[in-house]
Amino acid sequence: MALPSSPYEIRRGAERGRMRTDWLDARFSFAFADYAPPGREHFGALRVLNEDFIRPASGFGMHPHRDMEILLMPLRSAVQHEDSLGNRLDVQPGELLVMHAGRGIWHSQMNASPEQEDHHLQLWLLPRRQDAEPGIAWSAFAEAGREGRWQLWASGHGEPEALAIDAEARVLRARLPAGQGLANPLAAGRRLYLHVVSGVVRLRPATRDTEELLQAGDALAWPRGAAFELEAAPEAPADLLLFDLGED
Repeated sequence: MALPSSPYEIRRGAERGRMRTDWLDARFSFAFADYAPPGREHFGALRVLNEDFIRPASGFGMHPHRDMEILLMPLRSAVQHEDSLGNRLDVQPGELLVMHAGRGIWHSQMNASPEQEDHHLQLWLLPRRQDAEPGIAWSAFAEAGREGRWQLWASGHGEPEALAIDAEARVLRARLPAGQGLANPLAAGRRLYLHVVSGVVRLRPATRDTEELLQAGDALAWPRGAAFELEAAPEAPADLLLFDLGED
């Protein structure tokens, strides 16, 4: 039986942590680097949601990770991934790279373009297992599959259309045309986190008479979610990311 809904929290993009260097402009939705807000260490298995802007021909050099599921989602320009397992590939917008850090892996993450700024999301999920075998997986996702609907990109529940992750999570993405609506696809009582990648949407929760206006960078954190409707602003489409993080 699904658990009853609980109060939700709107997290504004302007309140995220930020780091700026000569080559990086990054926003942190959760505790990261020197950004350590109380209560923002993680939300369910979702540990990191960083939005990075990288100058041309720059990026993160070789560095280690372990015991984390790390997802790379380019939004503009390609990201060049190289790792200690011998993998080297350019990940394009519309594609997803999953890195199972397991018992240890080194990797670099560079802007593949000498001219264009790289804009990507980096997502970390807490794994179910420790000291697992490291590895990577990659897939492209047709834009038509998320036009006006939710498209499953990653899953810890063995769903063949998605990249497999070793975490209590499902990651869905949708492109909502201007003025179009879309409903919450998850059952009541699921822990959910909604992130607005771009655009503006109106959120209408079934549990309240009011509506919320969410802009790019804003998020909805709901420990035990319920039905809601989203509607993109009439001026432009919206790009949405939804995390199903199990039951609270």
